[in-house]
Amino acid sequence: MARAPTTTHLYGQPDNEYEVFLPFAETLVKTPHRSGHKLHITVSLQHHKQLAGVILPTLRVLHAHHKVILPGFYGNYASGPLAGKFITVYAGLPQVTQRIVETIDPVLARLRRQEGIQPGPTPTNRQTGHTEHEEFVGTSGMITWLWLDNLRRD
Repeated sequence: MARAPTTTHLYGQPDNEYEVFLPFAETLVKTPHRSGHKLHITVSLQHHKQLAGVILPTLRVLHAHHKVILPGFYGNYASGPLAGKFITVYAGLPQVTQRIVETIDPVLARLRRQEGIQPGPTPTNRQTGHTEHEEFVGTSGMITWLWLDNLRRD
């Protein structure tokens, strides 16, 4: 069986599973839910490529709708409203969100303990005009979440 083509532009992920909207790459898989949980994975600039190489394949296996800041662009988002939002996961329903968090949070915790990967800035909530931080979920200290009434922004 032929393997899907991959690229360094998407942290080694298959080109045919993402669409690029600079400065992001977003999966072709989309959440069917209008409202639900949105997760952000925060990571330090020096560790973002290493984290992407582990977490993006996991999100693809989970068929999770997500987007990631492309290599070469993440340094531009160390501060400001997108700070800490390296990977965004449009999880949707609480059961789906729980499954995603229960899968990736232990991986993130292990990366922190064993590989020294550090979180980035705590994301701020766009719904509050970026005046409040998002709430952390899990134990890794690298995932925040919020509830949105319109995940798809339509």
